[in-house]
Amino acid sequence: MAQKISMQQIADRLGVSKYTVSQALSGKPGVSEATRREVTAMAAALGYRIPPRNSRELDSRVEQTEQANQKQPAAANGTILIGMNEIHANEPLFWQRVREGIAAGCREHGLHPHYFILDKIVDRPVDLTGLGELRIAGASGFIIAGKCPAAVLLRISRIGLPMVLVDHEEAVVGADAVLNDNVEAGRMACSHLATQGCKTIVFIGHDRFAVSFRERFWGCRISLDDQQRQGMRKLPKGAIQASSQSPTAAGIQLKKWTIPYGGSSWQQVLNRRITAAISNKELPDGIICANDDIALHLLELLRLHNISLPDQCRVLGIDNTAASLQAAVPLTTVELAKERLGMRAVETFIRRRRHPEAPYEKVILSARLIVRHSG
Repeated sequence: MAQKISMQQIADRLGVSKYTVSQALSGKPGVSEATRREVTAMAAALGYRIPPRNSRELDSRVEQTEQANQKQPAAANGTILIGMNEIHANEPLFWQRVREGIAAGCREHGLHPHYFILDKIVDRPVDLTGLGELRIAGASGFIIAGKCPAAVLLRISRIGLPMVLVDHEEAVVGADAVLNDNVEAGRMACSHLATQGCKTIVFIGHDRFAVSFRERFWGCRISLDDQQRQGMRKLPKGAIQASSQSPTAAGIQLKKWTIPYGGSSWQQVLNRRITAAISNKELPDGIICANDDIALHLLELLRLHNISLPDQCRVLGIDNTAASLQAAVPLTTVELAKERLGMRAVETFIRRRRHPEAPYEKVILSARLIVRHSG
C-alpha cells in the first residue's frame, strides 16, 4: 500500500511550517502566491490528495491543464524515455525525488514515462534508423537525468527526437537543460559561515562523483574571492594580497577535503580525517559538505567525539533532504529543487515539442538557505 502523504511531510520538503502548507492548500490568505505555487507543486509531486473542501484552486489548475492539453499537438501525447544511471535510479535522497517530479509532470501533461538505465547502453550501438534497443511505440523524446558521457548523448541525439538534460549539460549536444544553481548553493553556504565568524572553512566532497559537487566548491571559492576583492578596496597602498593558492577573505581560509564518495570506503576515510583533525587540534570551525548525506554522517562523527555544535564547529549540507530536519542536531542546509527539477524538465520538453525551432534553453532553478541548529 502506498504511504499516505501528510502536510508535515510537504512542509519538511520545503522547509516551511505545517501552518503555511495548510494555508496554501486551503486557499486561505497569509501566504504569498509564490509560496502557494511551491506548496501546490510539491503536494502534486508527492501525490498528496487535497480534500474536496480545499479544492477550489485545484479545480482551477485542473481546468487550466485540460485546456493546455487540448491545445498541445497530438505528437506530444505519448511515451517519453527517461534515462538514468543505475546509481542514480537507486538513490533515494535526491534522484528518487527528481523521478517523482518527472512522473508528476508526465501525469499532468498526458505523457507516459518509460525508464531505462543509461549504463546498459554505453557500450552498445544505438540503431540510428529508429530507437534500436530503446524502441518504444509512440516515443516522442528523451529526458536524461544526471551525468551521461558526451559520446552517449551524441548517439542518442542522432535519433532525431527532442532531448532534455536534467542537472547536467553538454556543450557538444543540442539539447535543453534544466539545472539547479549549484554554484549559488556553494556561495550561500560559504557566505553564511563567513557571517557567523568562521575563519577556517573546509569543503568535503569528491569532484569525480558529480559535476554538481565541483560546482558547489566553485561557489565557495567565488564567495571568498568576492569578499577578498571587497576587502582589497579597503587595504592601504602597498599591502600584500593573499595567495591564490590559499584563498582568504577577511582572515578566512578555505580548504578542501576529498573523500571517495560513492564508493564503499568513504565513511571510513571521513572518519579518519575527522579523528586526525581533532587529535591535531586542527578541526575547522566551519564545514560545508557537498550534500546532506555526507553532512549527516559528519554530524554523527562529531557527536561521537563530543564536539559541540555550533559552538566548536558549524556544519552545513546541501540538498535539504528529509533526514536533514530529523537529525539529532537539525542540519543547516541549502534547499535545491528535486521534485520541481523533474517537473520543470517535463515542462521544458513540452515547450520543445511545441517550438522545435526555438533556441535551446538552459533553465536554472535558484537555491535557498535553510538555517537550523548545526550551523
